[in-house]
Amino acid sequence: MHSWAFHQLGRFIAYKAAQAGVALVHVDPAYTSQACSFCRHVARANRPKQSTFRCTSCGFAEHADVNTALNIAARGVAGWAAVGLPNVA
Repeated sequence: MHSWAFHQLGRFIAYKAAQAGVALVHVDPAYTSQACSFCRHVARANRPKQSTFRCTSCGFAEHADVNTALNIAARGVAGWAAVGLPNVA
């Protein structure tokens, strides 16, 4: 599994989701590791170390991976809401 390219893994996931009839929401990961999952402030200084996250705006602190996962989940929820919108022509 470690030799797979992320693009190829994404294609496999999309294929299996379509085959199972499961909706798939793509999330832009840009700045998810630098954004505060509490106040949404984005700054490089929010990541003083690889595993540490501390918001320079509101002071929220969390393990960096947990904070990033919360940001990705929030973007996924927003993307899911957009998928459910009716087509307006």
